[in-house]
Amino acid sequence: MDAPRILIASLLHETNSFNRTLTPIDSFHGRFLLLDDASARARLAGSGTEIGGFLEDCEALGWQSRIAFAAAAGPSGPMVETVFEDLKARLFAAAREATDGVLLALHGAMTTEKSADPEGDIACEMRRIVGPDVPLVVTLDMHANLSPRLVEAVDGICIYETYPHVDQAETAKRAVAVLARLLARPRTGRRLTRAVMMRPPMLDAADHGRTSPPGPMNPILARLEALRLELDLLSGGITIGFPWADTTNAGPAVVLHAEHGSVADLSLAARELTGLLWESRDQTQLEFPGPPEAMAAAHAGRPGDKPLVLADFGDNPAGGAYGDSPNLLRAMVEADLANAAFASLCDPETVELAARAGRGARLDVMLGGRKAPEISPPLALNVEVVCLHDGRIRFDGPVLRGVTVNMGPMAVLRHRGIEIVVASRALAITDLQQFRTLGIEPTEKSVLALKSRNHHRAAFGPLAREVLLVDAGGIASMQLAKVPYRNLPRPIWPLDHDCGALSSIRVLEFRHDA
Repeated sequence: MDAPRILIASLLHETNSFNRTLTPIDSFHGRFLLLDDASARARLAGSGTEIGGFLEDCEALGWQSRIAFAAAAGPSGPMVETVFEDLKARLFAAAREATDGVLLALHGAMTTEKSADPEGDIACEMRRIVGPDVPLVVTLDMHANLSPRLVEAVDGICIYETYPHVDQAETAKRAVAVLARLLARPRTGRRLTRAVMMRPPMLDAADHGRTSPPGPMNPILARLEALRLELDLLSGGITIGFPWADTTNAGPAVVLHAEHGSVADLSLAARELTGLLWESRDQTQLEFPGPPEAMAAAHAGRPGDKPLVLADFGDNPAGGAYGDSPNLLRAMVEADLANAAFASLCDPETVELAARAGRGARLDVMLGGRKAPEISPPLALNVEVVCLHDGRIRFDGPVLRGVTVNMGPMAVLRHRGIEIVVASRALAITDLQQFRTLGIEPTEKSVLALKSRNHHRAAFGPLAREVLLVDAGGIASMQLAKVPYRNLPRPIWPLDHDCGALSSIRVLEFRHDA
């Protein structure tokens, strides 16, 4: 029997609807843009990415895998439409070649200039091209805004189960196992799966899905695993949603796929999990300390303490924010912190000034605050240029292990007791190498301020005396009631108090074996 021919691709982008900067093709160079099989294998085989997981288990099963492309960009504004159209065309051309199964790694919270549901667009067209009996399995980020069109078009969905996200490769391996199960069935010319999707009237849940340190998401995932075994599910997953996407799909969801059993049983299981999400409201933090509280915590440190980690999450690039707000840095300067480091501020103009001045030079700069000065005005500082770097940094994990990111030209600037990392691309700080490559040893600092929300915990949590999430403003703040939404389904928690609890659950059922 010939080995199955498996088409693989990844297209990963998370879109903040309130980011005014579109996502061009250049943004993919920050993570990876690999447009052929050979380059994708060379760069990502053995990595902690979905492609790394797909390749490892396809090879173990003796399958013939073929990568159409692998593309990942940091979260930001809507994708430029021509970029999306080009990548779609590449994928669909590859799908028209002989294929026995498809593995797609998608984010699930992407939008483009013209589409509020591009992943649904991809899944529907892929189904049309490959036909009803070629199995199509996708992976999604936990912070996907799940598309009903995608759910109906695919045969299985595997969703990250960690936040910080350290299980991309493991999620891909689960998807390969689902595909193997589907390929073991005789081909009948029609689809033989059924699915249930439910969405509670919520914009966020389970403390944004945090699993480390343990939070309300952990017992919900434990119950999901028990139901997967009890019902012999093909796949089952929970998304928390991405609350800075102004779309009708925004918010948490439960999705279950099965080969057999009744849709009614699936619906009961999905309703139970949806109820657990709804019950997590009181454990979902919406109010956070600001810069004054953060500075008080910094001054409370004693000599010899481990670093205090301050997560500047309101301007977190992993939430699609600009990453150029100096608000927390301003507080650090005014508090005259010593032995501190701040990373990173996206400000290519300042990096260019530093590069022209050269290492050791002193110069006056206006740092950051270019994208949304009404929220975060620039910060005037006199600084010393300590280090210049090309911005290519190989991560050693746990998040994006083995991936070389490109933050663009970078500079380390020193202002009194604070070392400031400035980059040309906005990428969240999740890896120790984002300091060490630039000559900063994070374990030796008293205070580390990071543009991040939770992903940093995997690497920085073990070395910190405390991790404090700080809301210093920005378009990824959890002050959701202040966000100018236009397209959300209403009522929805926490914006409205008349959500009707579980009576407002949206239920979608799909059966393909009738």
